[in-house]
Amino acid sequence: MEYRRIFADGHSYFLTLVTHERKPILIDNIEHLRYAFGYSKKNYDYTIDAIVVLPDHIHMIITPKIAKAYPKIISNIKRAFVYRTVGRGLRTPTINDAKIDLSPSKYRRSHAGIWQERYYEHTIRNEKDLFEKMEYIRYNPVKHGLVENMEDWEYSSFT
Repeated sequence: MEYRRIFADGHSYFLTLVTHERKPILIDNIEHLRYAFGYSKKNYDYTIDAIVVLPDHIHMIITPKIAKAYPKIISNIKRAFVYRTVGRGLRTPTINDAKIDLSPSKYRRSHAGIWQERYYEHTIRNEKDLFEKMEYIRYNPVKHGLVENMEDWEYSSFT
């Protein structure tokens, strides 16, 4: 079955990006992730309406100026994080002493070994949908047992 993405200008998108094998590398490399988002913002026109970064995944709602750009935005973020974290050379990268197996062909694809190749996308359809996704993002650190109060999680647009 073929998966088709919906591209609707003026809409927001709830997105989930997950690390390869759910390796908990994002918080330890938060500066590289911030760089990756900043880099993508220089290349694409979009707003981040809500975001939470957990050790092994990110949930966010973005509103791109041009809807068809959001897959490129995601790719740009992933690629910039990989390059910033492990460099551009063909070597076996390590992140905080956690070996990440990366073959030369996977390294050339820029995502594999660090990120799952695919990501979850949901087009926000109305205000109720937006509210539900915002609340999901807001309370995700509590759901995963990282904090007792969502206000205590510093890697969120809600704190």
